[in-house]
Amino acid sequence: MQILVIAATSFELQPFLEVISNYDQCDTLVTGVGMVATAFELGRVLHEKKYDLLINIGIGGCLDRTIEIGSVVQVVTESFVELGAEDGHNFIPIDQLGYGKSSFTSCLWKDKDLRLPFLKQGEGITVNKVHGSTESIEKIQNLHPDSLVESMEGAAVFYAADKMTVPVIEIRGISNYVEKRNRATWNIPLAIMNSNKALIKTLEYLNNLYSKI
Repeated sequence: MQILVIAATSFELQPFLEVISNYDQCDTLVTGVGMVATAFELGRVLHEKKYDLLINIGIGGCLDRTIEIGSVVQVVTESFVELGAEDGHNFIPIDQLGYGKSSFTSCLWKDKDLRLPFLKQGEGITVNKVHGSTESIEKIQNLHPDSLVESMEGAAVFYAADKMTVPVIEIRGISNYVEKRNRATWNIPLAIMNSNKALIKTLEYLNNLYSKI
């Protein structure tokens, strides 16, 4: 089983890189921040080598204040929430325009749903500009009331996985809430540490699951 572990930045993956020698089945890819960089790097790498599973790991902002900073969640649905057109005060997603789809879920892995039993699951939104004003946050919450976490890369990974018919798992450590920018309330180191612990636990879980198939 060949797994590609994907992160936007090396520091989001650093704890795992320190122990990667224990995981021969894994390659890592640092794409750079944002959808464009992620899509480009994934297109390049997936053209060169076939993988059985993609795992996207990173930090993210949480839209649900009942979830504590430092918690880790699994994103099971990703959406390009800015892809579409404005019509006055209304937004028309690309789906309604008839030019494709904006939301993606993982395909099955050997007929199994890859929802991790030890992580809370939820929907993710992917943006070019993280939300930081009351007006924009209220607008995105009205448009996507079930969204749990915001990132700048998730949907690009899901898109590539969908095109290549490869299962994908997204693990996000909650570093901050989606709110007016206030770095004093962030805890990036905790989010990175806990998300990497969840990654290692995921690999152990998959290894056990794989051995039973």
